Amino acid sequence: MKMGWLLLMEALDALRTVDKLKMTIQIYLFLALAQTVLSAIVAFLSFLRFKSRTEIVRLIGFVFLTSCIANVMAAVLVSSETFKVYINIPYPVYAIISLCLYSRLYYVLLHKKKAGAFIFVASAFVIFALINMFFIQKTAHNSYSFLFHSAILIIYSLLYFYTLMNDLPSLYLHHLPMFWFNAALLIFHAGTFFLFSFTAYLVNVLKNNLVVYYSCHNMLISIEDLIFLVGLYYDFRLRTLNKVTSLNHSQR
Repeated sequence: MKMGWLLLMEALDALRTVDKLKMTIQIYLFLALAQTVLSAIVAFLSFLRFKSRTEIVRLIGFVFLTSCIANVMAAVLVSSETFKVYINIPYPVYAIISLCLYSRLYYVLLHKKKAGAFIFVASAFVIFALINMFFIQKTAHNSYSFLFHSAILIIYSLLYFYTLMNDLPSLYLHHLPMFWFNAALLIFHAGTFFLFSFTAYLVNVLKNNLVVYYSCHNMLISIEDLIFLVGLYYDFRLRTLNKVTSLNHSQR
């Protein structure tokens, strides 16, 4: 009789585990869809009135467009039995393209000084990411590349905040679009640096399915996207104020 109760309890625990896993997967899929849509919105708003936008905003638009395409490509590859083996390609390619774009962005922001240093960092990352993708983590999540990617962007964002504090281009720094863009990057990459540090351990040692991990990652991306939208709001506001000011000057 006791054995029967034990078997029943084990069966109930197994059912609870399956239900929790289903719920976790549903949350993951919802967050993945949400962050893809938000990335598309950020890209669209960055490209709106393309010719009148600053180089910084255009570069941000290309980064988020690449992110959105990578998500769509990954979803297509997952659903295809033939091309499923290539699932690790879209995100490392996104990391390479985005790091090059961000290197250009911060080169412009930091007064176009030390171009050689930015070229060296971008080139070193591209070489490392390609070696990692094809030889080191070729069948696993490329966490080493993303760890390196996040470390570089944390340094870039801290350098910009240091320059911003020294230059003080505005009394109200929170009215500057780049303040929000940079804060979003720092928050996101500080969080993902912690996540990527434990990816290999979770996969190889604990044999974790990483659904919870990816859910946290997608949540961080969604937060980053929302902060970028705040920055784009201030960018539109600043452009509108500049248009009104120039119109008033022309009428005098």
